[in-house]
Amino acid sequence: MSDKKVKTAYGEEGYLTYIENARRIIDFDISQIMPMVADLGLFEKIKYVLRTRGKRLRPIMVLLSAQSVGGRLETVRKLALAIEMLHAASLIHDDILDQDIIRRNKLTANMKWGIRDAVLVGDVLASLSLYLSADYESEITKVISQTCVILSDGEYLDLKEAMNSRKESDYIETTRRKSASLFKASTQCGAIAAKAKPDEIKALSVYGENFGLAYQIKDDLSDIIPLKDALPQDIKIFRATLPIIHLCESAKPEVKEKLFQAIASISVQNPDEKENTINMLREHLESTGSLRYCARKINQFVTNANASLEPLKESLFKGYLIEMANSLRLK
Repeated sequence: MSDKKVKTAYGEEGYLTYIENARRIIDFDISQIMPMVADLGLFEKIKYVLRTRGKRLRPIMVLLSAQSVGGRLETVRKLALAIEMLHAASLIHDDILDQDIIRRNKLTANMKWGIRDAVLVGDVLASLSLYLSADYESEITKVISQTCVILSDGEYLDLKEAMNSRKESDYIETTRRKSASLFKASTQCGAIAAKAKPDEIKALSVYGENFGLAYQIKDDLSDIIPLKDALPQDIKIFRATLPIIHLCESAKPEVKEKLFQAIASISVQNPDEKENTINMLREHLESTGSLRYCARKINQFVTNANASLEPLKESLFKGYLIEMANSLRLK
């Protein structure tokens, strides 16, 4: 299978239909576990978080990974749900640490009910993840537990790294632990549950990690590209993502210092000064080629992800994994 679009081989409509049907399955399964937590005092808050519908990429990757090595979708639905519970828990903790207000066009749990209740909801969801995964091989529970630890460490690294000293290698390692680790766990666990061969498990693990790296850089880039009347949250809390890191490494020292001073004081700037800061940031991102650089990095990780699937037999589901990765590509 080449790294090009697979719609000529399998049909783009087939891929999109699969993704939408998989989302419906996951949403249905989420509704089915509500009775498990109905007696909890936190039930309404848990329901609020779980009904905030996202892309469901990680649980879909569990399904696809299992099917790509000959597994059956029905046997890994509960595992996909476990991964989605862990993802939801990680988002709550992420929102708390970043002091985010909105998630998917709704108030974040910490803004709606406060940090205390949000932490407890996140703890319940993480516990549900381990409970749901317990029906599978002990190796899967071990992977999910290890991923919880790695996610937390990634968050810590992300918080402690200062914007003006963060290097690309720091960013990649933090992203590998914070974001990519859950994509890796999704594909790895799907393969393990499907009784895949060791080389297939390794291939899907590498695919998930590279997909996660590409996904996070694209997500960071999407916060920067529409730069209009407000700075992205990461910049406001002085956390450097790859576009900013590349800008800092490429710009002259005096330009970098002036930009950082402007960003640091943006909370007390008047509207005209804020507009000047945003315009200055936009101009330097363009002039240093930082946006183009990030696009190349995304495409490289996508290429790495697809290349890693070489040990897998050609199948519809392998094609869908390649299509999913290719959807991240930028020109």
